[in-house]
Amino acid sequence: MKQERRHRKQKPLRDRPIALRIFVGVVALALVFGGIWLINLYKIRKTVEAANAQYHSTYGAAEESTVSEEQMNRQLQAAGLTMDDDGNISMPGVDMDAMLKMMESMGMKAGFDESSLDPDSVPEIESTRSEDGTVTYRVNGTEISDRPHLFNFKEVVYNGVHYKRNTAVKAWLILGVDNKGSLQIDRDISEIGLSDGIFLVAEDTSKNKVHIIQIPRDTMTTITVTDDNSDPIGERVDHITRAWMYGDNHAKSGKYAMDAVSGVMGGLPINGYMAGSIDVIKLLNDYIGGVEVTVEEDGLEKADPAFIKGETVLLEGDMAEKYLRARDKSIDFTAMTRMNRHRQYAVAFENKLLKLQKRNSDTIPGMFDLIEDNIMTDMSKGTYLKIAMDVAVKDGALTENDFSTFEGRNVVNEAEQLDEFWPDYTQVDKLTLDYFYRQV
Repeated sequence: MKQERRHRKQKPLRDRPIALRIFVGVVALALVFGGIWLINLYKIRKTVEAANAQYHSTYGAAEESTVSEEQMNRQLQAAGLTMDDDGNISMPGVDMDAMLKMMESMGMKAGFDESSLDPDSVPEIESTRSEDGTVTYRVNGTEISDRPHLFNFKEVVYNGVHYKRNTAVKAWLILGVDNKGSLQIDRDISEIGLSDGIFLVAEDTSKNKVHIIQIPRDTMTTITVTDDNSDPIGERVDHITRAWMYGDNHAKSGKYAMDAVSGVMGGLPINGYMAGSIDVIKLLNDYIGGVEVTVEEDGLEKADPAFIKGETVLLEGDMAEKYLRARDKSIDFTAMTRMNRHRQYAVAFENKLLKLQKRNSDTIPGMFDLIEDNIMTDMSKGTYLKIAMDVAVKDGALTENDFSTFEGRNVVNEAEQLDEFWPDYTQVDKLTLDYFYRQV
């Protein structure tokens, strides 16, 4: 950009017509894209907002849309735009195809289409994080407006380092859904839960090792929004926890959740998923005879009088669910701090399970026999048994070092009174490269 500015200072008269064309082009495109946005907003706004309120009471009531079709058409006309019977937007006297080609020839692209790249190529990705946390990307030398989703490529060059996908490492998504009862039960769309626990397991099948990436439930990313049949009607940036909710509580929910996690991980393909309901917590906890933890937070005695900070407690019965799910919704970002308890419990559970497995080799298979009627998964039983065995037989017991989570910014959405987490994508990219790629 510095070179371009210097060039314009040297040849102002020559560049003036080009600058004018660029300005006109930007205005024209903005008007047309704005018109398209108005139409799409009119078509899906009521559906999406009604779904947001109807599908889960946590997110409050939807605001009634007051934009009529007649008002929308007046807004288009005021912008100097016309729309044909098929819904196509145009601007009288402007050849939009020619305008787009002119803009492209000057290096001005409205967005970046990953499908335009040769799937066998090695894309070169550059990321820069500014002091205010803003991340900008360039792909093959071209600056793009959105984060690229290129971690489905076999090889990438990222900030000058050549990486190759480690095909021995599989990506498995494990979800804890806040529904009571089996996830195999058909439910009304208003009763489908949120995925409160989101874990991406990197399983190195060549070394029988795993690493677990905890994804905050309030991570803001692109998710699929759906109609009353749980079929897609569009996408929106929203809490990743809601991706499961927009599905059917079965395969569609699994797909939408995997798509959302793949997106937040920069396009990394997800090999499969397993989701369990709240009931699974008690079943598993009781199966191994309870789990011992030391309470590390103040205020948890509201959930159970035994949860006093500094006390070591044996979680039995419904105590495990209380310990894992408790949070004060009147305090901002408690879903984030609760993740520490999830990690603490997972380590303690696995350590005890490992001891039982050494005494009885049927312990882990028996555990899955116990919960298989309460879970939804697209994995074969052999696959998830192998993942569990890899956790059990890895070098040493599971520790905090076997977990990672996202870094980023916690923000309160004052309008909706909801917590939001906006990831630092340079750090998320590093996690993806560290655990699913290898340097060449």
